[in-house]
Amino acid sequence: MKKAIATMLALGLVVPMAAGCAGKEENNKDGGGTNAAASAPGKAGDATEKIKIEIMTASWTGGGWPDNNHPIIQYIDDKFNVDLQMQWVPNANFVEKMNVVSASGKMPDVIRLDSTMFLKWADQGVFMDLQPYLAAYPTLHGVATPESWALLNPKGKIYGIPIYETAQNSTYARKDWLDSLGIPQPADDAFTIDKFYEIAKAFTTQDPDKNGKPDTFGFSALGNSLKLGDPQLEAAFGLANGWKEANGELVPVETQGPEWTAFLSFMRKAYEEGVLDKDFITNTNFNDKYAQGKVGFALDMHYQFSQQTNKQLQTIAPNGQFVELSPPIGAGGARGTTTPTSGMLKVVLNKDMDAEKRDRILKLFDWWVSPEGEDIIKNGIEGEQYEKNDDGTFKMTDALKAEGEGRQSLLWNWVLRGNTNTFNIYKWSDAKWAADMKKSIDDAGKYPYKNAADGYLSSSATYAQKGGELDDKFLQSVLAIISGKKPVDSILDAIADWKKNGGDRIVEEVNAAYKAGQ
Repeated sequence: MKKAIATMLALGLVVPMAAGCAGKEENNKDGGGTNAAASAPGKAGDATEKIKIEIMTASWTGGGWPDNNHPIIQYIDDKFNVDLQMQWVPNANFVEKMNVVSASGKMPDVIRLDSTMFLKWADQGVFMDLQPYLAAYPTLHGVATPESWALLNPKGKIYGIPIYETAQNSTYARKDWLDSLGIPQPADDAFTIDKFYEIAKAFTTQDPDKNGKPDTFGFSALGNSLKLGDPQLEAAFGLANGWKEANGELVPVETQGPEWTAFLSFMRKAYEEGVLDKDFITNTNFNDKYAQGKVGFALDMHYQFSQQTNKQLQTIAPNGQFVELSPPIGAGGARGTTTPTSGMLKVVLNKDMDAEKRDRILKLFDWWVSPEGEDIIKNGIEGEQYEKNDDGTFKMTDALKAEGEGRQSLLWNWVLRGNTNTFNIYKWSDAKWAADMKKSIDDAGKYPYKNAADGYLSSSATYAQKGGELDDKFLQSVLAIISGKKPVDSILDAIADWKKNGGDRIVEEVNAAYKAGQ
């Protein structure tokens, strides 16, 4: 995908943006930051002058740390002679905030962006090209594959540091319900889509919680997403995770008529028989229904969430437990679990900084993703977030217990992390828990289910203009079919409508970018 940005520019996707970005903290000593001596590790990092560094990133549940006096920030400040200032922006407001800071000409020094926002500004001359400097920071350079570094970047330039991502989610089932109904936990190679439905129907009709009420169902779905929150089911029916590659062309899921017909027939039957949650159209998340003991299968859950859900579940059902299964097998052996593409998330540097600040930041990030840096950024500071026991093991401090495990690792999870699949495993984690979580992530990686258009879809001007509207209209047809308001074969009309009203043009533009990048 080395030419996709050029294609995007030709299609007129980028938008105007204030050229004058963040005011410089120091004078630009080398007239553009290309001084070779300043580029070498140890030069800027020896640093006698304290440098202020502003990092803006999205935040999620719980928000960011309330101030910049956190022990990890203080450690970084002391080690690198910097004044690290974090701007935690709620994810729901991040696009708005990015628009504001870009228009103001006062962009922070470092920003974490998703692929859409990265592409929006990548060629506006506001991000620093890191290509000339990466060789001097080998640990940072080794944080991703060459493909991840190249993804979304124009040929010969590196505007963003890729953030490593890996498959985590898989299928989970209520083991206590299986035991209650005398159903053996299905073996990996025998867990077909038919076996899935058989068990899901038993969860619905055979009173697995033994409360004498018809108040359970096999599985649920999300009515606000074309993926419906059930990617393992869609994979089993051969539906693409957005787009798939076939005979050298990228094919969108919206055009897969036979696969949609088979999938929607399955979902319609599940809805009519009560196997699918009747309220699925209004669902926006599954958390409450999992924890309330109403659903038998969770179809897009990861190990850490399963353990948290089990604790919540056990307050009302002491034996309640979700256990992991491999995804169900469809016709021809199709199966998969959502696999993100590493490099679609980026950490960018504002180009309007002098060489000393640039190299201080790059030296910080080179340490950040090293084993030593990971230890601090992920686990925290000994005596503050954890303590060492006499036997050499570790435990959380009372302060971290009160704040919540994981709160110490916000910089690791929400800013930048190394290429590891153990980013939620800490020094004090129970050994079995840690081993089980790592195994779960490894197992999820066995069934890749990637979007083949990652890095290309944003090259379509038509998708930028009409994609959301087209996707929403297609989703409404899908929901109407599942809920019995339209016949299953009406999906063919929805496909034709999608293609006629812009879909064919989207396919043409995405494939042009795809072929240009090969």
